[in-house]
Amino acid sequence: MNKNKLIVMFITFAVLIAVTPLIFGKLMNSKFNQMLNDLRAKGMKIEVVEDKSTYLQTDKVLEVTLPAKLLNDNGIIDEVKLKVETKFKNLPVTNVVFLGDLKKIVLTQPYKNNEKELNDFLGRFIHFTVTTPNFRDYSYKFDDIVINDTPKFGIEDIKGVFSSSDIFKNKLTVKDIYVKDQKGFIEVKNLKNQFEGNEKESYSKTEFNLNVNVNQFQLQVNNISSTTKTVLDKKVTVISTLGFESLIVPNALSAKKLDIKAELKGVDRALLEKLAVANEYEKETYIDQIFEKGFDININSNLKDVTVMNKKMGGYELSLNIKFLPTQNFREKVNTNNIDFVDAKLHLVTTPEIAGILMNTVPQSSFLFALAKKENGQVILNLEFKQGRLYSEGQLIQ
Repeated sequence: MNKNKLIVMFITFAVLIAVTPLIFGKLMNSKFNQMLNDLRAKGMKIEVVEDKSTYLQTDKVLEVTLPAKLLNDNGIIDEVKLKVETKFKNLPVTNVVFLGDLKKIVLTQPYKNNEKELNDFLGRFIHFTVTTPNFRDYSYKFDDIVINDTPKFGIEDIKGVFSSSDIFKNKLTVKDIYVKDQKGFIEVKNLKNQFEGNEKESYSKTEFNLNVNVNQFQLQVNNISSTTKTVLDKKVTVISTLGFESLIVPNALSAKKLDIKAELKGVDRALLEKLAVANEYEKETYIDQIFEKGFDININSNLKDVTVMNKKMGGYELSLNIKFLPTQNFREKVNTNNIDFVDAKLHLVTTPEIAGILMNTVPQSSFLFALAKKENGQVILNLEFKQGRLYSEGQLIQ
């Protein structure tokens, strides 16, 4: 190979080295800007407040605002503001890294008095790192939060994966959340949360274990699980579940397999949205209108193998269905104890032992259990309330 060819090859190689960061920097920045625009279209506010980029590296500081509709926080938080620095090499194969800090949490009006204290506290601890190879899937990790005070508080190993497409998807895991002092501890272990949804429909599921050991009181609840599904149409539907595999208070109480499912159907969406932003003077009006439009509540629950002080108590099965029928003058009817707009059915199967506990705990329930029938060692209660009258096993109770 002659000298001229070597010179040409060297120059070609040098040019490739020189232009690669420029070319791939343009490509990566194009993808980066598209990611920002996609997130903006989902409702995030994103502003580039500082650009520290060099020839070899893109380095930009962003201010990101997450609105309430993306937070799934039950109306406590209005928005969250973050400071995020994003860095990536202008090279063909690279991950984009985001380094984030909490800037401010803006609370809704009922919680405004707590806003400064909350931000002063969380601003010291909320720091995170996010990495993405494709601007669609993001792995994130928060710094551990450990407050060595009395009591000691900690949240450890906080990480997850977030995906952005037509549907938001988020999977969060936390190894340990605890409060400890010389009297004992309260600990949530192996918390897992998954969420997916868009503006019309969402689903979330949370799982964890709970351990309590305070002042010689001990409680262990295994495999706690809760879910919430929300469908937003002209009418709103919310379906929630709660349960656990086992509950143990040593030498005192144990139970297995609690399941509760609650369903809210038919709430007028427009009125519910007005209620969410109403002031104290407007809320009563919108609540009245929601009841006047009507909606349904259904609850189903069961629990097995209850033991109290080593005595087997059995379990229960419960179903409760309540229809709030369309009506007028809701407030006037309530004030005059006229609830003819309510249709309700209750079905309960349990044991005499649990019925006895309920009557001792809630003396007002004694009247209802007096209407129950007893078959095969079980207490069976079938009640129906309609047009302002109470029925037991189909018979009117005078």
